[in-house]
Amino acid sequence: MAYMIIGVDIGGTKTLVAEFSDNGKILRERKFATPKDYDEFIATLAETVNKLEIPHVQAVCVAVPGLLNRRSGIVKALGNLDWRDKNIRSDIRSHFETDHIYIENDSKLAGLSEVRSLPETPDRTLYLTVSTGIGGALLIGENLSSDMIDMELGKSPLLFEDEVTHWEDFASGRAFTEAYGAQGDDVDDSTIWQQYVQERLGPGVIVACSYLQVDTIIFGGGLGHHSNQFAAYLLPYLDERLHAIVKRPSQILSAKHGKNAVIYGCYEYAHDKL
Repeated sequence: MAYMIIGVDIGGTKTLVAEFSDNGKILRERKFATPKDYDEFIATLAETVNKLEIPHVQAVCVAVPGLLNRRSGIVKALGNLDWRDKNIRSDIRSHFETDHIYIENDSKLAGLSEVRSLPETPDRTLYLTVSTGIGGALLIGENLSSDMIDMELGKSPLLFEDEVTHWEDFASGRAFTEAYGAQGDDVDDSTIWQQYVQERLGPGVIVACSYLQVDTIIFGGGLGHHSNQFAAYLLPYLDERLHAIVKRPSQILSAKHGKNAVIYGCYEYAHDKL
């Protein structure tokens, strides 16, 4: 009997459901607007899965944008959805004929898929998604660091314009648009990217590098995919400001899977667990 791995990427605005073959290829996918009401979300997800008419599901991995309890399967709090203490694993299990239901943070899953897509695996990698907010993952070799699995880099308190505020409040994609009046796709002015690195992005990356001692940084997310625009400014910024005993990242890369980084991470995570 053929079996499938299902990935569910819950976003603040859209949810992606993908059906994978046993070799990690997406066979079919469906998207739907993420309902703000949790019960409505579960019902819409079940309806979407039924329409896919999947013959046999071996495992499901659900990516959530927030804090979770992996052992209990409970989502504690999400960044862009007002869901609190929801037993999402149990609620989703009722719509699948499998006990292999996994939940994980979306940034961590994206980092997992991106590291495994590289031709050579770095020793220590920081994956940073810079989008509406900022999320991150630390990978040791090709696996997620269990010690740093719950880190929330975007919530790091940093000094900005004489006030202590969360890093993502002044360096995320949303903050970029508010500051410069345009999204990253529409900005070709190198002076803007340089200013963004020096005043907004760089300070948080320095803190992350000092704590995590990484040799590679991979940027994803709507704004992070423009690393080709700002990497030339970020590397010398780090080289000048990092302490001598802190490892310098040797490369800055853009995410290969783009908007599908999380959903491919769902496959990798579930495949590892089986």
